[in-house]
Amino acid sequence: MKVTITARAVSLIEDYARHLEAEQGPGYVAVLVWQKGHRLLPHLAPQFALGFEKRDLVDASRIMECDGRDVAIFQYAPDDLYGTDGQKVIDLRDDMFVIVDRNKSAS
Repeated sequence: MKVTITARAVSLIEDYARHLEAEQGPGYVAVLVWQKGHRLLPHLAPQFALGFEKRDLVDASRIMECDGRDVAIFQYAPDDLYGTDGQKVIDLRDDMFVIVDRNKSAS
């Protein structure tokens, strides 16, 4: 199952990717990682963290889609976060990546 991401979240990630490419050069892709709390910070709520990885090191099966097309953004989060009905998407709210119901997304 491919995970869907909204256009506004893609736009923000693509802006970050352009800045990274200008600094580091080409060959990196965006990766959203589900970051869990740390033992030293037990009250930290799990959330998505944006990172970049060399294209040849990512799991190609974790590519995301937006508006029916694949985008060069990958995600590493437990599949059960998205449910089995495909109605959950990754969106951007208050400058944070969140999982929302598809019908509540305003992409």
